[in-house]
Amino acid sequence: MRKLLTLIQNLSLDVTAGAVICSLYVAKLFEVRLESSMLVGLGVAIWLIYTIDHLFDAKKDGGNSTNQRHAFHQKYFKPIIYATAIVFLVGVLNLYYLPWVTTKLGLILALLVLIYIGSLHLLKLNKTWHKEFLAAIIYSFGIFVAPLSLLKHWDVFVLYVFAVFFLIVVTNLLVFPIFEYNNDRSNNTQSIATLYGKAFVRRLAVIILVLNVLLIVCGMIYLNPVMTGARWLNSEYILFMMTLVLVVLLRYPTFFQHKDRYRWVGDGIFFFPLIFLLL
Repeated sequence: MRKLLTLIQNLSLDVTAGAVICSLYVAKLFEVRLESSMLVGLGVAIWLIYTIDHLFDAKKDGGNSTNQRHAFHQKYFKPIIYATAIVFLVGVLNLYYLPWVTTKLGLILALLVLIYIGSLHLLKLNKTWHKEFLAAIIYSFGIFVAPLSLLKHWDVFVLYVFAVFFLIVVTNLLVFPIFEYNNDRSNNTQSIATLYGKAFVRRLAVIILVLNVLLIVCGMIYLNPVMTGARWLNSEYILFMMTLVLVVLLRYPTFFQHKDRYRWVGDGIFFFPLIFLLL
């Protein structure tokens, strides 16, 4: 079972599934219904982004990476390339079934992906554009593309949910480089932690977490009276739980460093919205 879970993690299938679950969660909050083509499109997009990123990193490491995912992509480089081509074709075919309004927003996501890959892997602008923030923008926008495309207008509630969710994603992507600091240094891989130090990244993550908690509290106070209880209050609990787990990760680094527990827990928070979907 552990080998199976590790395989799922190495192939970024857990991240992809978490994105689909979160998109369904957002759709339920916004009271819209996602079509199956939208979920396929999101899954294909997220998987391709993460896989291509890992392939670039694996090639750059030169075959001796101590990073679990990079080593996996180095070992199975060609089969993953073939799988990537097949998944890309599935995504192209799926475009035919997507509503045009969703496709238009999807083109913005595609532009962000090109900026991400071009600036980090082709132009080597790691010190200018930090991959953690770019990845957070792409991941968050990808999750919200389909639900937003079905809304007739965007109100304060929509912007609020996006802001809280985005801060959760950013913090999550800041926490990982802290735990992977030693591996990144040994592999000569740049991250925000290797550039500015673990202490700086930890302080930044704490500041964002505090800001997010304040946003959630403000939402409970000022938005709850105008929102329906089932749609709003339950969702607040989910967002708070996701934020709380990140606090725990930062508070007990030694425990979560052992056997890469931080990765299981950090990626696992994006399955929390499944609780809301099952209510």
